[in-house]
Amino acid sequence: MSFTYGSFTTDSLGLIATLTAWPSLAGLQLETLEAPGTDGLILGGATRSSTRFAFDVIVSGETPEDAATKRDSLVLALDPARGERQLQIDAMPGWQWRAIAAGGIDWERLTWDTGLGFQFRGEVAFEVLSAYGRPTADETWSYAAPGSRQITRQEGNARSFPTVEIEGTLSSSETVTVRVGDVVTTIPGPLTSAQVLRLDYDTFDFARWNGSTKVASVVRPMTSLDRAELWPHEAATFAVSTTGTVSAVRLYANSRLQ
Repeated sequence: MSFTYGSFTTDSLGLIATLTAWPSLAGLQLETLEAPGTDGLILGGATRSSTRFAFDVIVSGETPEDAATKRDSLVLALDPARGERQLQIDAMPGWQWRAIAAGGIDWERLTWDTGLGFQFRGEVAFEVLSAYGRPTADETWSYAAPGSRQITRQEGNARSFPTVEIEGTLSSSETVTVRVGDVVTTIPGPLTSAQVLRLDYDTFDFARWNGSTKVASVVRPMTSLDRAELWPHEAATFAVSTTGTVSAVRLYANSRLQ
């Protein structure tokens, strides 16, 4: 097995990296309240904190110096001073996790002989602070006009919070109405042909953009700030209507894996 971390891959050093366990529903915590007059509890909600991936890593070299050089190259690539980077695991192709090294590595000498080779062995662990994996290529639905459609998310195994993008022209007296599943919101103009109206329910960022520049937030005039969500393998309505002009509509699934 192997992993890729940022631009580094264990294959580049000929390392053996075996994932010791696959975490599902990691970091799950139940928020409960006492239920007076009963012997049970009331469920307040469920939260996720983070998940952890641990690898059993074997570093092999033809000489002690070769093994030490490969060990140090791996440690350099994992240095947490570089911040979080994308972790990809060969056991789950097409998915990645925003991760950072979670602790020190205690290397032991596995074999140390000219005939058998020179090997270090240690556990390399990563902490994923968001707990969810994201696809390297996600599902997107694009349309050249407003309308109502039924879409079904296929990727992942957890609910996701999609992103909607709308292009067109709206005067200050015109509006666009967006529905994703059961959530409906109306946003007034203006919107120019050079701008994109982006409703990002994943990061909860709602604004008009001109390229990479945020022009203005549209939070205040939105008629609803309920969070739109999509569940895998469940059909949902995606509808856009307007009193102005809409020339392009896009829906990004923002799929997640737990």
